Amino acid sequence: MGHPHSAPTRVPTAAAGSKIPAAEPVPGIPSARGRVARRALLSAVVLGILADPLLRNEPWGLGLLVWIVVFALITIALVRHAGRPLSSESSTWLAVAVLFAAGLSWRDSEVLQAFDVLAMLTALVLLAMSLNAIPVPGLALARVRDLIWAGFGTGIGAATGVIPLLMSDTELQTTLRPSHDGSARRIGKAVLITVPILLVFTILFAQADPVFGSFFEFLKLDLDVLLSHIVIAGFFAWVVAGWLRRALLSHPNAAGAPAIPVPLSLGATDVTLALGGLNILFAIFVVVQIGWLFGGESLVLRTTGLSYAEYARRGFFELTGVAGLLLAVLLGAQALIPGSDSRTLRLYRRLAVPLLVLLGAIMVSAGARMSLYIQYYGISTDRLYATAFMIWLAIVFVWLGLTVLRSRPRTFATGLVVSGFAVLFALNVLNPDALVARANLARSAEGRTGAAGPDLRYVASLGGDAVPALVAALTASSIAVDTAAAGDRCSAAARLLDRWTGERGARRTRSWTQWNLARDQATQAVRTHEAPLRQLACPRTPDQAVTRPVSGAR
Repeated sequence: MGHPHSAPTRVPTAAAGSKIPAAEPVPGIPSARGRVARRALLSAVVLGILADPLLRNEPWGLGLLVWIVVFALITIALVRHAGRPLSSESSTWLAVAVLFAAGLSWRDSEVLQAFDVLAMLTALVLLAMSLNAIPVPGLALARVRDLIWAGFGTGIGAATGVIPLLMSDTELQTTLRPSHDGSARRIGKAVLITVPILLVFTILFAQADPVFGSFFEFLKLDLDVLLSHIVIAGFFAWVVAGWLRRALLSHPNAAGAPAIPVPLSLGATDVTLALGGLNILFAIFVVVQIGWLFGGESLVLRTTGLSYAEYARRGFFELTGVAGLLLAVLLGAQALIPGSDSRTLRLYRRLAVPLLVLLGAIMVSAGARMSLYIQYYGISTDRLYATAFMIWLAIVFVWLGLTVLRSRPRTFATGLVVSGFAVLFALNVLNPDALVARANLARSAEGRTGAAGPDLRYVASLGGDAVPALVAALTASSIAVDTAAAGDRCSAAARLLDRWTGERGARRTRSWTQWNLARDQATQAVRTHEAPLRQLACPRTPDQAVTRPVSGAR
């Protein structure tokens, strides 16, 4: 007869086919998901606080680059803490985001900077998609609809993700061990309710009575300034927390593209009528374009009553819109044709190919119009960006023919995104404002009849990249300056002094976070030649302050 304590103990086992209940969470110890969520929330708070000094002053410059670099480092650390490998694609999108954020401390074109910010945000959307496979694991497997869904889902996640992150993912309820009578929770709730109320009434009483207020000197704060700091830090913390939850904690099975049937599908009759009608319309338009390309100015004047320059001016931007709309039509039609309907798909490809050929002829016509337009009116940043957009569309349409029309629709999205980033990077390298400034300053009054001369006022309105060339032209003997009107010369000098010296110039450089290479070079150029510019400048009047809409017009 053995000792009572020596008897072996048996652990009950689950019956066959039954599930073992999940272990209850240990009070005070969060799960692995909870630990990642807590680090994500803390990281968002840190990035929000950091955004306040780095991004509160406009225009943005070096501060954005510093902030996005810190964001990238924190993201890498969180991915590793979550036990996930950082794929080469994710690393690429992080690098792309940093690259285009650097554009704001490199170039000073407002339009280019807006596109750089858009490219940075797009890279962050693709980064979130690659980190958590929502809706697909990577760009190579994505269709255009997947990219749209990824952008929409990331935007919604950034806007609302902080709520589930804070309320459930971080498992804050496990931080305090529950007491038997719930006293800790009651006390905490009472404190959260009482402190804000007491603080508000104390501030009001301190403002109402100086004697009472003298006891609370530490509460004498500029509420507007304090609120602005809280709003900026809170906004960035909120958005970053939502993005981190989307990238690290969302469930791919629940957050992918909805598996609901498309409410509309296209059949053979629909495709034949729509694309066939477009082929006929485009063919008629191309025939007309052949007439003006070879008929010359006399034909245009005889048939439209417009000058050659006016005719060119009215065409390019509308044709660019036609090309962009046709891309949407072709992609939408392909998406709405059921994959099992091979006959309609074949018909779609047969009608799309001649449509692309006709569009190519139309784009050549648009290019000829833009060339003629520039001969008369000169180049502007709007015309340069529109031309770049047309070039990108041409690349996209060629890629469409090589992929979608050859039954490889999933590879089309890759070329669409990569070509967009490549064209935008090329624009950053080309330096649009400096290029436009040099082209305008090289124009002279001699040339085609009716052509506009150099528009110095417009050049002076461009960003900092254009300033050194204009200052050099104004302060030295220059054909562009000699052929320009005297009012243009003095107005351009006055505009430069107004923008780059005095209070306006000081606002651009009041913080290192606003530092920008182009703005720094512009400021130095104007300050170095300030004396001759002031001799040349004329008094500013309300009429002179308006830029003459010649080169700067669309």
